Amino acid sequence: MAGQGKKTSAERRRELAAQRAAAAAEARRKARMRAIAGVAAVLLVGAAVVGAIFGLKALFDDDKSDVAAEASPTPSPTPKPAPAGFANCTYTPDGSTPGKSVGTPPELAVAQGKYTATITINKKPIVMEMDAAKAPCAVNNFVYLAKAKYFDNTPCHRELNSPGTYVLQCGDPEGTGSGGPGYTFPDENLAGAAYDEGVVAMANAGPDTNGSQFFMMFKKSDFPANYIPFGKIVSGLDVLTDIAKAGTKVNETTGANDAPKNKVTITKVTIDSEPKAATASPKPTGKASAKPTAKASAKPSATAEASGGASTEPTSTSTP
Repeated sequence: MAGQGKKTSAERRRELAAQRAAAAAEARRKARMRAIAGVAAVLLVGAAVVGAIFGLKALFDDDKSDVAAEASPTPSPTPKPAPAGFANCTYTPDGSTPGKSVGTPPELAVAQGKYTATITINKKPIVMEMDAAKAPCAVNNFVYLAKAKYFDNTPCHRELNSPGTYVLQCGDPEGTGSGGPGYTFPDENLAGAAYDEGVVAMANAGPDTNGSQFFMMFKKSDFPANYIPFGKIVSGLDVLTDIAKAGTKVNETTGANDAPKNKVTITKVTIDSEPKAATASPKPTGKASAKPTAKASAKPSATAEASGGASTEPTSTSTP
């Protein structure tokens, strides 16, 4: 039959439309797949970036922890025990600018035997003996300063000469009562301390503030056990009693009547003999600094303020 097997125009149009619809659907499917793949890639990249940021943060945080650990203070090493016959001493800078700087004493001090020293005052000798076993750090300090000529040509600025208090105080190159070597050291040898005639002891501004100032007893005095006894006068006590006979005058710095009436000067201090255990003290390493233009004014001690008059104790008014 003519025309059998041939598609009509309408059928071909429907078939073509179906093919186009299928192609469009496939195109849309592929577009959706590409979009999904793009989103996944973005998510993966974002996760990687976030992970990297957190990783870096952790890295920096670790660094900070390390820095903090490094910056945290570590305890000071425990000093080695001193050899037999020696003692460990601590001389701590007090933040002041001394008018006469000679450095600090060696921290290992002889702690046995005796030293002898001559303090020449107004060209007259006073000889004292120092027991290194009883006050090793104070004796070590005095010997060091004497060898450094710290006391040479310096005034004795204070004299207490009334019932119960009989002392001549020296050791401040400034002559004001507020000067010192630029360091302090702790108290020692205070148990049962007595201030009999001829005793030489450290003056201070309170507990553990010993420096260079010291006082010599020309009679027994009634002080509390607050001042390190480190020496005993064996000859020349009459030099002190002669100074005391002249009396006192008003101290221009403090206004108290506790300055020697006549000028008293330590010409020099020499170390005459040392224990066999002692080695030569090292030469001072500190260079002398220029004198400060403004001197710290001396303040009366609490005892003086309470009594409304001069202090009756040999205190040093320098503050660390």
